[in-house]
Amino acid sequence: MQAAELELDFDSAMPRARPGRALALITISVIAIVATGAAYIHPNFSFFPAGAGSAAGALRGDYRVAAIDFVNPTTGWIVVDFTSGDFGVIRTTDGGTTWTRQLAAPGGGHAKFIKFFDQSVGVFALLGTQPILHRTSDGGQTWVSRPALNPNTSALSWSFVDSDHGWMLVAETRQSESPPVRLFRTENGGLSWVDLGPPVHAPDQAFEVQFSDHTTGWLTTSSSGPYGYATQDFGASWARVPLPAPDGGWPRAGQFFVAMRPTVGQGVVASVVYFPPIKGRTGVGGTIRAYPPLTVRAFDGGRPRTYTYTTLLDQVVTGPFAKEPPPNQTRLGTTDGGRSWSTVAPPSGNGAIGYFDAAHWWWIGDGMWASSSDGGATWSEPLDIGVITPLPGSLQMLDREHAWFAGMAGPRSMLETTDDAGVHWTLMTLPLLEDRPTPDQL
Repeated sequence: MQAAELELDFDSAMPRARPGRALALITISVIAIVATGAAYIHPNFSFFPAGAGSAAGALRGDYRVAAIDFVNPTTGWIVVDFTSGDFGVIRTTDGGTTWTRQLAAPGGGHAKFIKFFDQSVGVFALLGTQPILHRTSDGGQTWVSRPALNPNTSALSWSFVDSDHGWMLVAETRQSESPPVRLFRTENGGLSWVDLGPPVHAPDQAFEVQFSDHTTGWLTTSSSGPYGYATQDFGASWARVPLPAPDGGWPRAGQFFVAMRPTVGQGVVASVVYFPPIKGRTGVGGTIRAYPPLTVRAFDGGRPRTYTYTTLLDQVVTGPFAKEPPPNQTRLGTTDGGRSWSTVAPPSGNGAIGYFDAAHWWWIGDGMWASSSDGGATWSEPLDIGVITPLPGSLQMLDREHAWFAGMAGPRSMLETTDDAGVHWTLMTLPLLEDRPTPDQL
């Protein structure tokens, strides 16, 4: 599955999630999950009107939002991280007025993946730990666990286009050498997985996979050149996609981090970050170690230091990982599946970006709002809409009228929502929740 460099013509529309130094080759091609591998999760229900308190004094609001997923203007789910490292999942069916607590379990600092396909069917998983997919068919009232592969593997990334078809990047964790990360595909909702092999080969490294439809997918990688990776055959083979150079051209040596993510249809946005080679202990250069978030090892004053950055494409990144944008970042976008690219230049490098089709984007940051109708190439003049600062990656647009994003007001987690294309926004306080780990839930 050697990658070939060519131009693609698309006709169709926290432990860190990274391979460690001790990885091994996954040799199996198809792994079926046996009946004993499934366990039902019975959620711990608590019902709170948004912002309600408790006489027991056990409720708290200083958690942080880790993921947002709405399926229509009234129904959505939010994953929250508590300071203890545990997480919870809450659901609303009335547009955020009231919330139902659905899950509470240890998270170990891992990133979270959640995806609902309608009001009933959804999946949830942790990144950077043993691959276990959790599914619900009743809107999150009950969940079934489907272990994938074996306990000595780690899921770096998950992607689903519907309730049956999904992909995951997997690394082995108990061997003495570093084999490449491997890609797996399911066509039955995680009951079994097919080994597609390494999507890229050394020295390139894959960190994340994102599919826009059943055939077309994109990778986030680190490599020695400014190119991305894409597939048109369900992930069976991957081709390099050259990216246009900025003014002055691309550097000739160093390491490139290329994050690529589909927006809607044939839209794709790319974030390219360049790090020059490390020169002794001068502090010049860096080595990419992990994503998400973008984690770089460098020398600062002769000492090794680890830096984390928030890129244009990060999902919700909070706490110690919410750093300023990385240096030397080039942002690119396409609305035709990669045949042509243009520079994406939002009003600011901070804030959050959302989109409801390939061409129409919003940017919100520091109380300001701007829009683009050409895939992020040009933007309207920013307007002061008086909203809180969004968490990076939290802006979700359902259509041209409805959008949500999460933010913080002091220690409290908040949700901003609009139902009139951003003309008016409603600030909602997310519910006080009890930080109660329940180890047997996940």
